[in-house]
Amino acid sequence: MEKIPPTQEALLQHTLRAVYQAGIWATSDQCEQKPPTPEGFGWTLESATKTWRPVWSNLPVASQACSELVKCGCKSATCGGRCSCKKAQWKCTELCSCQCE
Repeated sequence: MEKIPPTQEALLQHTLRAVYQAGIWATSDQCEQKPPTPEGFGWTLESATKTWRPVWSNLPVASQACSELVKCGCKSATCGGRCSCKKAQWKCTELCSCQCE
């Protein structure tokens, strides 16, 4: 799972945050600044804490679907400490050659 590259959606959100920051810096020489709200620029306002949090992606989390496609490289019938499924705290899938549970 750690080898899955970021999506284009994640790049878009990062670019929006960078554009917002560049806009703030572009007006930093003005005495009276009225920056726009960060909403729509890769940020969302958490209502409970009233703090701005970055939007990493608007896509649904793919970890569940991807976990079904993962297979470990265990050579024996039992999984050891180096098993990638065990490290991720997942059960081995039917794709795994070890057939551990």
